[in-house]
Amino acid sequence: MRLTDTHPPLHRAGRAAWALASGITGIVADVLLVLDQLTENVGEVRQSFMWLPAAIAWVMVVQFLTLIPVALALRRWLPPTRSVRLATAVAVGALLAVAIFQLLFLTGVLEFDVQVQLVVATFLLVSAWVIVVSSTGHRHGTLPRSVTRFGLLLGASYPVGALIAAAGLLFPSGSAVQLAFVVPAVIIGGFGWLALPVWPLVLARRVFNKFPSPIANEEGTSRHTQARP
Repeated sequence: MRLTDTHPPLHRAGRAAWALASGITGIVADVLLVLDQLTENVGEVRQSFMWLPAAIAWVMVVQFLTLIPVALALRRWLPPTRSVRLATAVAVGALLAVAIFQLLFLTGVLEFDVQVQLVVATFLLVSAWVIVVSSTGHRHGTLPRSVTRFGLLLGASYPVGALIAAAGLLFPSGSAVQLAFVVPAVIIGGFGWLALPVWPLVLARRVFNKFPSPIANEEGTSRHTQARP
């Protein structure tokens, strides 16, 4: 059976639709998050924006759930290595967990600060997935270079920001030295969080509108053949 028969345009459109849904809702969540931060300590103005935390949570539920089909579909463009399978499984679990944390917050089971801490920790796993699939696609040439470079930058930003922030905790709270760590941590880590919605949009535009690379399929076939007695 030809490759064109196994990946009809309808399937490609479906994968792109999931990616677009995740990217668009993610951008909406980013805008609401920035608005929430800007109005957090603005007295009477804040009273008009008390709906923001719940709205952000609802949008994030959609953003992360729609990213799960994207993670599963991306495997078609990558060789079936153990690292890709493991990273995908971890990513699916992490994306589902983030959505569940938001729902638990909305239903009052989790306090806002608690769910934020859980999401912050879980997001590290999502970043690891982006790094693994980007580096694998880069090494094997199954993903466009522009996609893998952006993925590596995106995936590394959040963990690097987290490490810088953790290093800042070693210094007295509120000190100038700690501030010197906090500022770059917020900028770098913030990019890793806020730019995540761009990742599925890039995949929809540069990856899911094309057929998987024959290299990925050939490597997968070769592995199965070698495994036979």
